[in-house]
Amino acid sequence: MDKLKQKAIRHHYANLVDRMNPLGVMDRLASLLSLEEMELIRKAHLTPQERTRELIAILLRKNELLEPFDYFITALEETDENHKTIAEAILKTYKNNNGGVLTKVPRASVSDAEGPDNGLQICIGSGLGPVHGPVQSR
Repeated sequence: MDKLKQKAIRHHYANLVDRMNPLGVMDRLASLLSLEEMELIRKAHLTPQERTRELIAILLRKNELLEPFDYFITALEETDENHKTIAEAILKTYKNNNGGVLTKVPRASVSDAEGPDNGLQICIGSGLGPVHGPVQSR
């Protein structure tokens, strides 16, 4: 996961550890987590807080190409209203640290001159313009 996304999650770490239902969120991340990771979270830790810490640690280590931040935010939003509030706070922190809002550009709108890059993103409101690949911190 890229550094700015990690920073946004870490900013809300204590709140996540105190309030998150790790098994409920984990169940919504089944397409991102391996069976071994899910078993580690489920069985190796006795308290919800320990499970949350392990789940976050695993997510922070995931490759950015797998979009762990996006999956995590979606899982929080789909869990319940309390988790949705946490997701909104993390997104707000990320937006404020990033200086703009990342918007995926549909592949069909990329001009032929741009090439076949599927990962084109535009950072709106920061003056950065098009960004190819993961957003880098300045």
